[in-house]
Amino acid sequence: MREDYSRTAEGMAMVRALEQSVPLERRIIEDPFAKEFLLNRRYQWLASNPLLARGLLLFMKYWAPGGQEFLTVRPRLVDDLAVKLSSEGLDQIVILGAGFDTMVLRIHESLANVIVFEVDHPATQSIKRKTMQRLGQPENLRFVAVDFEKGDFRQKLIEAGFDTKRHSFLIWVGVSYYLTERAVANTMEQLARLGNAGTTLVWDYLLAEVVNGATTNRNALSKARKAERLGEPWLFGLEISQVAAFVEQFGFRPVKDYSPEELQRLYCPHRATPMSYVRIVVCEKQM
Repeated sequence: MREDYSRTAEGMAMVRALEQSVPLERRIIEDPFAKEFLLNRRYQWLASNPLLARGLLLFMKYWAPGGQEFLTVRPRLVDDLAVKLSSEGLDQIVILGAGFDTMVLRIHESLANVIVFEVDHPATQSIKRKTMQRLGQPENLRFVAVDFEKGDFRQKLIEAGFDTKRHSFLIWVGVSYYLTERAVANTMEQLARLGNAGTTLVWDYLLAEVVNGATTNRNALSKARKAERLGEPWLFGLEISQVAAFVEQFGFRPVKDYSPEELQRLYCPHRATPMSYVRIVVCEKQM
């Protein structure tokens, strides 16, 4: 069991913090809160200096083409979905593996009548709680601490007040690629049991060719090797043609599988195309 907070969670906060140095007309996501979740002093230093932040973004443009775009488009897309669903009577949101995400602060006005359940490992959530208390924790936020290797997050959510009969939005991004196929299926089974018909799920997946090494995308292979060296290998992926059958076995219907080109058109037409080997899918519960 991990005893320390997630460095990946801090890395994602750093990505959003760096984005604030991009000129407003080209900025993908507004997140003035992200920098408050940076514990690494080097991160704090870089994020607080616009000149250094822009220099790092320039480096990232060549080291990980489309990475900054994808990792800021993803929370922006989720925000937009949450705003849309909230206008249609959404009651509750579950963010699985919430990390240091700040959606509850970024779009707080739209979520005024929505309860937000953030589910994550106790060590990461402990840091999150302290920072949220300092910033002013919204009344509609509920923390649910779960060790995903041992705990049943569905039961924990119900104990925290989640109602399986109410209109829900389930968010599970940035996680599936690090899990085995069996672990991904177990999570999808629990998510399916959380919602009734009409429940919306957004999640993302790696292309199978990256996981099995068949891709010709050298950048993807390079990042896969780096993930393995860091002890967090990419284990799960799907072919685009497999997605519908995969989610349908859990009672979900795929509504939209976003291509990199469509994400670029929607969110960053004057910037690089978001990286092509991770895709975001929106699904709806059918039964």
